[in-house]
Amino acid sequence: MAISPTMRKADYNQGHAASLPISDDLPLPEPAPFQDPSGFDRAAAVNPAEAAHFKQHGFIVKRGLIDDAAVFAEIDDHIWRSVPCSLMRRDEPESWVDAPDDQWTEEDSLKVGMLLEGNWKMRSKDGIGTEPFLLDGVVNHPNMRRVAEALIGGTPASASRVRGIYSVFPTRPGTVDRYRPHTDYMAAHLSAMVIGSEINPRGGGFMLWPGSHARLHTYWRTVHGGTMAPENAEPFLAAREDILRDTAPVEFTGSPGDVIFWHPRALHSAGLNHSADDGEPVVRVIIPCDYQIAGRDYVDDPDYGPGADFQWWIDTRNFEGDVPPTADNMWDDWGI
Repeated sequence: MAISPTMRKADYNQGHAASLPISDDLPLPEPAPFQDPSGFDRAAAVNPAEAAHFKQHGFIVKRGLIDDAAVFAEIDDHIWRSVPCSLMRRDEPESWVDAPDDQWTEEDSLKVGMLLEGNWKMRSKDGIGTEPFLLDGVVNHPNMRRVAEALIGGTPASASRVRGIYSVFPTRPGTVDRYRPHTDYMAAHLSAMVIGSEINPRGGGFMLWPGSHARLHTYWRTVHGGTMAPENAEPFLAAREDILRDTAPVEFTGSPGDVIFWHPRALHSAGLNHSADDGEPVVRVIIPCDYQIAGRDYVDDPDYGPGADFQWWIDTRNFEGDVPPTADNMWDDWGI
């Protein structure tokens, strides 16, 4: 597969193919809203049906896992307090539509994260993602840790940071846009998306390509690490486009406190927020979290973070004892 003109060659050469954009001429079908199977339940545990679903499809959903309206109200307050220069205003939904990223300055991005085409990843080097309501109320919530422990088969390390607060603002009715399928080039054992606002179909929900975690497992240097050998980049990109051609994505809808636990190798994307099409625009809010087993020989990698200049928004790490992926070792150190 040839490198698209839009691909960043520096990223390609460094093995960051996971985040490179897809070919402009590749058709992308609309996602189907995910329907929970009968085997899913609300318990802070993982039952056999959920374990099997996670291994086959790469995710499970736990509805109402965080039952704390005050936490999500505080997150909502935090978002609106942080909007630079009142560019989007809480009580004026018309200001949310086609969020004005052309007025979002470089200084704004350094302080509160980048706004790009209505997608605001609220994170910064100044501590966004370390607030107590995100640590105690979300990523280290006992129910979150119980599910994570059941999946990864060991006590999760206590998280000191979430990735941030990810909001998707509604687009103007009739807007035609493309979502951005990618995988993450960061170390993690397990990831989770915590829904922080009411999300309806076509409302910007988290999207995932079922089964893609298994098909993309072998392209990284190690099972859990965040790096890919440059020679794996072209085969990875070809496999990614095969998945986009033959696998229909799902879109997760839900309410504050619903959680999608997912395998970090899965192909995924933020959805497109078309809520303004029916005259009722809403802002989609999700809090991404990551988990690793406590006590492994974790290292701070000067090139791949976390650190001052790379992946400073998370605290998951590569570790010395990680092994190269094979077709058979995907689940060797999981609890399922």
